[in-house]
Amino acid sequence: MNVFKSALITFSKALFPNRCELCGEVIALDLKVCKSCENPPVIQPPLCEYCGSSETECSCKKHKHEYKQIVAPYYYKDSLVYAIHRYKNSEMLFLADRLSEDIYKCVKTYYGNISFDMVTYVPLRKFRERKRGFNQSELLARKISEKLGAPVLPLLVKIRYTGVQHHKSAMERKADAFGSYDVSDKYKNRLDGKTILLIDDVKTTGSTLNECAKMLKIYGAKSVYCAVAAITNNKRQQP
Repeated sequence: MNVFKSALITFSKALFPNRCELCGEVIALDLKVCKSCENPPVIQPPLCEYCGSSETECSCKKHKHEYKQIVAPYYYKDSLVYAIHRYKNSEMLFLADRLSEDIYKCVKTYYGNISFDMVTYVPLRKFRERKRGFNQSELLARKISEKLGAPVLPLLVKIRYTGVQHHKSAMERKADAFGSYDVSDKYKNRLDGKTILLIDDVKTTGSTLNECAKMLKIYGAKSVYCAVAAITNNKRQQP
């Protein structure tokens, strides 16, 4: 190898270092994930169809939702909190590749016998999306839609500001979500009898997903299934 080529490789490594697929940390060239992400908080089957947790770790009360079922590859814990935070707020968009791939595997495993007519996602307020530069849930939905071969459509719009959610109680989240979403005028007459896959990044209480699914069903959707990158679990959230 000549000196020029060696220098070029060294320069490229400095500019474009190898990063962990899950959190974005710089790692050795022969690795795919960093040490912290070697054992991510994976949700083990069988799953509770109501909350998405493993049956052995489920603490929900089996309350029915407007959506039929929810699945996720991970619990929102440890390295996944850091990964999703960096994805949403640090604009490390390449993390969407790994997250969407893992969501897709869940969709194929648990929804393999379902034929989805369309894929959609939880919308952001326009101001927030412009400020961030992208909608993290839309990006996941687009990648998953490509793998499924079902069109991704912006079926939903956010019509009311709900503020920052992560410090709010379950009851406050539910109250905030109520009346905060609607179906876009363009699609209100196009949902009759449709089976829809609804994508988001994180499910905390399920209030947002429930409200979105409710609006899709009001305008004629036959059924709504949810898939997210990670879900919170009361047992897992304990230190």
